[in-house]
Amino acid sequence: MKTEKKLIACSIIAIIIGICSVTPLGFMMSATAKTNTPPETLSSKPWFSINVPYSYWMTRDGKLDWVEPDPEIDESRLVSSQYLIALNLTLNVDARNYPADARVEYYEIDVESDKQHIENICWFVGTNLKSDAFDFSDFMQNFHFARDDWFDTYNFDGGNTGLSNGVVHKNWEADVSLLWRVGRGGSGTINSSGTSDMVTALREAETLTITIRRIGWVTFTSNSTTVSLANNEIVEQVHLEQFGEGFLYNNVLTEEELATTDLSSPPLDFYN
Repeated sequence: MKTEKKLIACSIIAIIIGICSVTPLGFMMSATAKTNTPPETLSSKPWFSINVPYSYWMTRDGKLDWVEPDPEIDESRLVSSQYLIALNLTLNVDARNYPADARVEYYEIDVESDKQHIENICWFVGTNLKSDAFDFSDFMQNFHFARDDWFDTYNFDGGNTGLSNGVVHKNWEADVSLLWRVGRGGSGTINSSGTSDMVTALREAETLTITIRRIGWVTFTSNSTTVSLANNEIVEQVHLEQFGEGFLYNNVLTEEELATTDLSSPPLDFYN
């Protein structure tokens, strides 16, 4: 009987010791798992939002005013193409909440007609947050990222053309919007090998659609560079209808203003 009581007592003591040793272990494991679970970081989500309040695409008989005269071209047979896309850009993050120095986001602007593809524009937007020492000019000249099925930054910085298709605005404040102009003009002769594809496509079109896709981004901190893929998500899409000499999408000008405005150069407060 005494032996049984001793065994029972020892069993109870063993159980108590086991509970005491398991409980803190479980607490430590939970705390460790929580600590090792990374919080949402600045590199894991986009910084910018983009919408298109205005766009105009057109062709016109005769050369553009800024095109230098060419004695070898019969200007009576010359047509020109021109477009303007107004991008409204907003920084959606508060710099005080994130430990990052700078970000560049990459986009593709696709333009399709009801009949064919019109244009593809590679475009970027960037800003620095906490580090005034971040040198964007050095970044644009020396940084290059390329990966199959991701994106190639060489296509966005103009490559060997020396042109930059984007905007960098330093010390951008959260929830502040900038209006940026994306545009181009060109010319070509009708019914000849010099006719531009855009002129032909615009003259055959009945409607246009502009689609903006976010391709990815690069986030810079003091000791790391993180590249993220956005899987071509659509961030904006607008449809242009025939208006005047071209195609118009308008969400800013009144009907009275449209009647008296050069639609290829509207009175908008562009940052550039």
